[in-house]
Amino acid sequence: MSSFTTLMGIIGLISSGLNPQIFINVAFLSVFFVHSLLSLYLQRSLLIPQIPLKESTPGGIRITGGIIIFFTALSIISGLIMLANADVLLEPLRERLAAENPEAFKEMNVSVLRLMGAILIIFPALYLINAILSFGFLKKWKQQQQELEDSRPEDDNLLL
Repeated sequence: MSSFTTLMGIIGLISSGLNPQIFINVAFLSVFFVHSLLSLYLQRSLLIPQIPLKESTPGGIRITGGIIIFFTALSIISGLIMLANADVLLEPLRERLAAENPEAFKEMNVSVLRLMGAILIIFPALYLINAILSFGFLKKWKQQQQELEDSRPEDDNLLL
């Protein structure tokens, strides 16, 4: 899902003529993709302990996961506000959007706003769950690494 989102952002960037504002959005969307890749590396290392994890991967998971949690929480709150206040938000939104294209927004109603609010809750919730799961996997990986360190003999002469 994150690769699809990033790909759609890149297509939007190219079709906009490399608009700087869209470039920032694509850069932001790439955080989701990078987090997914790092999580896949972590899961691979958990399943096959002989495959080492790069030193920067746990830190990258923490940083990108924190960014994802922050922005998905904002999106979920926005979706909840849109669901709760769809009646109030309809007229100002219809007036603002109708100024740009009067024909396109005649059909906008409360159910469309509620659907948009639900989408603003569901998709970010999936990303949020993914980030939380990656933190759980990271904790499990750290425990696994600690167990490996504890099971190794401490005598340096054995390494000769």
